[in-house]
Amino acid sequence: MNNMKEKKGKNIFAGIVLIAFAAILFIDKMGIYPELPMLKIGISLVLVYVMFSALRKLEFVGITFPLGLMACMFSKELNIDQVSPWIIILVSVLIGAGLTMIFGKSKVHVYKDGKHIDFKYDGNDSVTEYNDGEDSFSIENSFGSCTRYISVKDLKSGHMENGFGSLTVYLNGTTIDKEGATISTENGFGELNVYMPKEYRVAMHTESGFGKVTTHGTPSEDSSLPILHLNIENGMGSTDIYFE
Repeated sequence: MNNMKEKKGKNIFAGIVLIAFAAILFIDKMGIYPELPMLKIGISLVLVYVMFSALRKLEFVGITFPLGLMACMFSKELNIDQVSPWIIILVSVLIGAGLTMIFGKSKVHVYKDGKHIDFKYDGNDSVTEYNDGEDSFSIENSFGSCTRYISVKDLKSGHMENGFGSLTVYLNGTTIDKEGATISTENGFGELNVYMPKEYRVAMHTESGFGKVTTHGTPSEDSSLPILHLNIENGMGSTDIYFE
């Protein structure tokens, strides 16, 4: 229930940001406030949303990188226009990486027997195999590239969330609970690849923004099998589902 409320709250916040961005774009084209950099303000709203999402998970690069982009856009106002934008971006990434090294690394969130367990990984081309789960799993990735091999017995629920990075998930070895299961995926601006056995019976529910969702292969149509509900939310990135 808490996860549903949190997800609804995130969707409302994201919706407000998109509406505000659309309104700012319209005002900018109308030329109502020519003295204001409306397009920059609109982009900054989106970046602030990204920062808050990263702050919730204490992913420091996700906080400092948008700050660097905003500093580039408002370099004249901040009197730093003599500094190359590439230097500003590099500094923001280095600060975020440094904070990550000081205060901790990103985590894989796994739920076993109703208890929350955190597994740390380095966030760069990370490969982690998790083989001892029951009922459910949850994976989050923002920046960097990582691969997860999930093996869960009698899966009932799962969650995958990817921001700007690349997340690849393999569900080989995972069995579906006899009552069925639900997996939700959220992909923002990055790349999400999910590989699952073609023996699964899957009902897909897709919501996509400016990005694309592509399926490769087909799942089973055996009505005697438990059904897996796959809820896909894709923003401006790409989500690929492979049945192999």
